[in-house]
Order: sequence, then structure tokens, then C-alpha cells
Amino acid sequence: MRPNRKTELARTLVLIAFCCVWAAPLVYILRVALTSPLEGQAGTPPLFAAIDFQNMQAVFANGEFIRALLNSLVIGTVSTALIIVISVPAAFICATREFKGRESIEAWILSTRMMPAFVVVLPYFILFRSVGLLDTVTGLVIMHVIVSLALAFFMLRSFFGELPRDILEAAYMEGAGAYRTLFSVALPQVRAGLTATAILVFVFSWNELAFAFTLAGGAVKTGPVAILAFMGFQNVQIGPLMAAATVLVLPIAILLIAAQKSLVRGLSFGAIKG
Repeated sequence: MRPNRKTELARTLVLIAFCCVWAAPLVYILRVALTSPLEGQAGTPPLFAAIDFQNMQAVFANGEFIRALLNSLVIGTVSTALIIVISVPAAFICATREFKGRESIEAWILSTRMMPAFVVVLPYFILFRSVGLLDTVTGLVIMHVIVSLALAFFMLRSFFGELPRDILEAAYMEGAGAYRTLFSVALPQVRAGLTATAILVFVFSWNELAFAFTLAGGAVKTGPVAILAFMGFQNVQIGPLMAAATVLVLPIAILLIAAQKSLVRGLSFGAIKG
């Protein structure tokens, strides 16, 4: 049934309101970042203040912040690749095979997402210090893999679980083993879901602060940790802080826009199949 004009208008207003609420903080950050340091110092620049790039220039001239962004890029890329490699076969097995203890394994994996970060960070701090992984890229990669593995597992499990069983059974009957069925039959079918999972895992790694702040921050800083350098005890550099936040958000925004179609298709994969 075609919705009437009042329903369409109400739906449009709701969507506009949602977009305004979502975009307001980003617009504010960008506006302050593109204001002169003097006008932006109070955090409330004049509405029609001239566009000024001094804050952005100061951020790009900050070598420590640029190195932190590169650290975030390396940690996010490596941890995402490892998470996908580990979670794909595990999710495929749990989604397509019946075996004893499967529900217990899934419940245990899910439980790793239940605890607050600051509850588990102390044991990992002690463990990493004892094995020399504190304040290293390797340590943060391991931590990000541990934290995001459950997310990737359950997303991929959902995508594999929506595959028609007839296709998988036909592949087995034709002699394809589990390895060939996974890579030649199942993975091409869930390519969009795999892309969406990888993007979300990378975004979470890029934005992660709690573990990066606790387990590193001296020799190895990530982007979110480096932003804290613009906030002193008695002085907050609001203009450079907003400019740094803009630079930190920009790669993620570009990634999400570039992969928008794959991301939406992947996240709605289960809904479409259902």
C-alpha cells in the first residue's frame, strides 16, 4: 500500500532530524577546526567567521601526531587481516556444522564482548609487561585481535548461516572438501558481508582508545591517544584539538563513503535472505 503524503512527510522529517543529530557534532568540530586559533580558542567561533587553515597546518606539521596516525593505520590493517583469517573458518564451521559443544564455544566467544575494557585491561597489562609486549605495535595488534574477534565471528557466522544448505551439500557431494567448499563456494557468496565485517573491525581498531592508552602511549601512540596531547591540565588547545579530530575522522569517513554500497549490502545480507 502506497503511503499518503502525511506519512511520507513525517518519515522525511524523522530522517532529517536523525541526520541533523548525527551530523551536528561533526559540523561543530569541522567549523572550529577551520577557524583562526584566536576566534576558536573559546570553542564558540562566530557563525560567519572566515575560513582559516592555521589549525590544520599546525596538526599536519606535528610529526608526533602524524606518526600516531601511521601507527593506527598499521595496527588497524594488520589486526583486521588477522581477525578475518582467524574468524572466517571458525564462523564457517559453527554456521554449517552440527557438533557437540558448539553452543558452549559460541557462548564463550560472546562472553568476551560482555566485560568492560577497563576490567580486562589490568591482567593484560601485567601479562604484556612480563613478556615485553607493553608499548609495542605487536602488543596492540594482539589486543585488538582479542577484542574484535567476537564481533567478526558473529557477523560472519550470520552471513554463512544464511547460505542455502543445498549449495553446500551439493559441493560436498561433488567431492569438494571443507577447504574448497569454503573458499570456492561459500566465500564468494558472502563477499559483501566479508567486506562489511572487515570495514567495521578496522573502524573499531582505528577508534580504540582504552587499550591503546593503557598498554601503550610512550613509544607507540595511536591517533586517539595522540589527540589527548592537545588537552593539558590547565589549557586545552581547542582549535588544534578539533583540527586533529577532523584529521582522525577523515580517513574513516572516506573509507565508509567509498565502501558504502558494499557495507550496506553486507549488513543487510541476513535481512534480505530472511
